Amino acid sequence: MEKIAIISDVHSNITAFKAVLEDIRKRDITRIFCAGDLVLKGSSPCEVLDLAKEKCEVIVRGNAEEGAMCGETPHKTWHRETLGKERMEFISQLPLYFDFCMSGSLIRMFHASKNDTHFRIMDFDNAEEKMKLFEDESGKVPDIVLYGDIHIQYMQKFFNKTIVNVGSVGNIVEYLHHDNTIEDMSESLQAYYTILEGEYDSREKSSLSINFVRVPYDIEKEIEIARKNNIPSLENYILELKTGMYRKNKKVKE
Repeated sequence: MEKIAIISDVHSNITAFKAVLEDIRKRDITRIFCAGDLVLKGSSPCEVLDLAKEKCEVIVRGNAEEGAMCGETPHKTWHRETLGKERMEFISQLPLYFDFCMSGSLIRMFHASKNDTHFRIMDFDNAEEKMKLFEDESGKVPDIVLYGDIHIQYMQKFFNKTIVNVGSVGNIVEYLHHDNTIEDMSESLQAYYTILEGEYDSREKSSLSINFVRVPYDIEKEIEIARKNNIPSLENYILELKTGMYRKNKKVKE
């Protein structure tokens, strides 16, 4: 049997990314697939993208990559100019999805949906809405979908299908489950990824496991690098790393 590490939403967080890669190495996993959003937000877009190109067998495009390509906010412009022409050319060629078989199941990996990196499912109770993630105009309907985008790791089975959010390596979100009485969020604020174990490229049904992993990393070190690199939106980034919440959420204490 073979193991594949599925990562997503690194968001230029080089500290978290290196911690996850080290955990993957310790588990003797040699195949890594990435569901997008390597760039924007964090301290080190160039280092993260270069390391992903070296380590990841498959990378699909996320909405952060599209934002870096054409966004005109100061944040997106800084990341695009920092990445430079050659890296941006690589980003522009990334596919939107990747299909593969494992232990007899057809698995589709994308960032948010097959044809749209901005199509976002946030209603965890609406199974019929989630079935849109399995739609396919060619009739090649997956049994399992792997995606990122929302930064919240979970798995759900419904209508003979399985949906898996692989979690965020570099920008975990907890705003749906946050209580301002909780002062220490370190139990949740780690780097998340997912491991598949089964028979790769096999159409014969056999055992398949899906394993959620979380890896602690040095958040203060990442903030130090971000300050040193003078990234835009620094205070927002620090807030997200330390609380798992967005500034726009009114519950956040400044």
